[in-house]
Amino acid sequence: MNILLIHVKKNRLPDHVLKALFPQFLTVITEPGHLQAYGPGVDVRLVDNVQDLETLRAEVLKVLRQRRIDRIFMPFELGQAQAAFVREYFGIPGIDFAAANALTNKYVMKLRLREAGLPQAAFAMAAGVDRIEDAGNEVGWPVVVKPAVGGGSLDIFKFASAAEARSFTAGPGADAIRELACPLVVESFVDIGTEYHCDGIVDGGEVRFAKASEYFVPVLGHGDQFGSRILPDDAAITEQLLDLHRRAVAATGLRSGVTHMEFFQTENGLLASEIACRPAGGGIPHAIKLQTGVDVWAACLDMALGRTPQTEAAAGEPIAHWYLTVPPGRIVKLTDAEQLRQIDGVVDVVANFKVGDSVPTRQNSATAAMLVFARADGEAEVDRLAKEIYGAYRVEVSSE
Repeated sequence: MNILLIHVKKNRLPDHVLKALFPQFLTVITEPGHLQAYGPGVDVRLVDNVQDLETLRAEVLKVLRQRRIDRIFMPFELGQAQAAFVREYFGIPGIDFAAANALTNKYVMKLRLREAGLPQAAFAMAAGVDRIEDAGNEVGWPVVVKPAVGGGSLDIFKFASAAEARSFTAGPGADAIRELACPLVVESFVDIGTEYHCDGIVDGGEVRFAKASEYFVPVLGHGDQFGSRILPDDAAITEQLLDLHRRAVAATGLRSGVTHMEFFQTENGLLASEIACRPAGGGIPHAIKLQTGVDVWAACLDMALGRTPQTEAAAGEPIAHWYLTVPPGRIVKLTDAEQLRQIDGVVDVVANFKVGDSVPTRQNSATAAMLVFARADGEAEVDRLAKEIYGAYRVEVSSE
């Protein structure tokens, strides 16, 4: 089987997923400065931007003039709609453009969810920064402004009033979103009591697997202590989350793929936020695998290649995980992972950085020096583990 991997430079595939691609003939289209190493025998082609539709289409055509492409694998947020367009243009099986666009373009996504009757915060589109004020007047202040296509809680801004938005858009702070090649979504700000997520596997248009989880604190601006726990299947909120997830899958038209959806609990009830067709970031996929045995990354690859995903879940112990955040700079001291593994209940520690590494200034919501996974049956156990884990964690960075 000849596989084309379309890969945004800043993302990395988990090692076990990249290795699973090697039995096939692998072609990669990615960008200069890409972070993933693909190994010998892989045909790596560089384009300036995989989100440039015509550039991507032209490069795929060059590949097709040398060999057939049986399947396209594109598991990341940025570029999914473009990959889907290329599939349809060249007649390659996989997620179609309508579904991919509804699952990556937040404005179209919210339209589809609204049409299906899912509860949401009020929203409007601003085609550019100069339209934020009009959109804010439409939905009501305060508002949250975000790129229609993006992820990781990057380039998200809150404005309390039209005057505040006007001042921001007139200054250099708006340059990051002023230069975006996509519109903005302006959404009514809501006070979040609790934020939840649901991670699922959809095959043949049906949700074959789904797990609901609770973030310890809301994602945006989460601070130094962050993570989530998988909720019990019999928890009262779980049924509501799974139902909203099923309805969102149907509304977006997804037939096969993995999902990550987020929800807000507010004083006015539970709101659907966003749904994506990709594995969640950070430690969520590993937490799900530890508890259930289901590997959402493997399922993502299987369905991209036309194979049936493994969705049978084991009744494992409840798992929670924590992000050990790290400030920008060069790491000069860092707690040893083995010390964290000695904490009662901890089942795994994943280190993303080590002493000597440079941590970038621009970080997304999942950036962490380490991820700690533990058995956590109930809120009291979650609280104990959080105190012990963060009590043991030390990191020191240099600005040099």
